[in-house]
Amino acid sequence: MSDEDFRLDNPMLVRWEFASEERLEKRNALYKRLVEGVHAEEVLFEAIKEFAPTRVLEVGCGAGAMAERVRDEIGAQIVAVDSSERMVELTRQRGIEAYVADVQELPFGDGEFDCVFAGWLLYHVLDRERAINECARVLRRGGRFVTATLADENMSDLWDFLGSPRDRILGFSSSNGAEQLERNFANVEAREANGVVVFANPDDMTEFVSANMTRAHLAAVVPQFTEPVRVRTHHTIFVAEKP
Repeated sequence: MSDEDFRLDNPMLVRWEFASEERLEKRNALYKRLVEGVHAEEVLFEAIKEFAPTRVLEVGCGAGAMAERVRDEIGAQIVAVDSSERMVELTRQRGIEAYVADVQELPFGDGEFDCVFAGWLLYHVLDRERAINECARVLRRGGRFVTATLADENMSDLWDFLGSPRDRILGFSSSNGAEQLERNFANVEAREANGVVVFANPDDMTEFVSANMTRAHLAAVVPQFTEPVRVRTHHTIFVAEKP
């Protein structure tokens, strides 16, 4: 397979990766257990909560954990969409109104929501301009759009340690996300969330790498080590307003 096959916005790769929840849930659970410092999910949640929305749309809901939290802790009416039938099924099991839908063509009317949020989604989308247009369209005037993404160098220390440095440019990242959002939104703010994932032993690292979307093969080359390996993380949560 070519490098293009492993791009995070390759539709076939995205469809395969999120057809089931096992790898996603494993990555998320390990990350939460091992990370130190600012937790990006908390920054995302607070950006929604402080706006005090009453009707919210989550785009790319995964298994529905954040949608459930928005409902239970904020008290908002939440609707969720995902391109994966399995993820929508899991979200509905939490009692969330959820639909199979593409962010590039949302099945909602103009201005239906106070807040739209998308966590770590837009770098998986081929037509990001169209997707951002759709998120703006379904927001009311003065509504808030919140989206989380990665820096290109996020966790690069891990791949350096494994002797396979990665040089990547995400389609929507910490460095290029604001300019894409500014075409549709005003007052685009970037809230940085930096931390460190601490691998105390080879088993944790092997498990984490094996669940990686594009580099799982490197789990086979995780070496033995006795001192903890510290890997820097860099997430950005963009907060924007619909004029």
